[in-house]
Amino acid sequence: MSDSNPKERGEQLKQDAARLRRQIAEVAGHVAATEEQVASTLEAVAEHRPATDAERLRAEAERARKYAAKERYRSAESQGL
Repeated sequence: MSDSNPKERGEQLKQDAARLRRQIAEVAGHVAATEEQVASTLEAVAEHRPATDAERLRAEAERARKYAAKERYRSAESQGL
C-alpha cells in the first residue's frame, strides 16, 4: 500500500476505521451479554447463601450490570447510534 496515492490511502483508512468500529461494537455487545449472565448467576447463588454472603454477591451482581450497561453504551457509540 506504500505506492498508493493519498486518496486511495485515505479511503483505505476510512474502511479500516469502519471495520474496527464494527468489531468494537460486536465485542462490547458480547462483553455486555456476558456481564449480564454473570450478574444473573451471582443473584441466583445469593438466594442460597447466608445473608452476609448474599449481600456481597448482590453487590457484585449490581457492579456487573453497571459494567454491562457501560459496554452496551460503548457498542451503540461505536455503531454511531
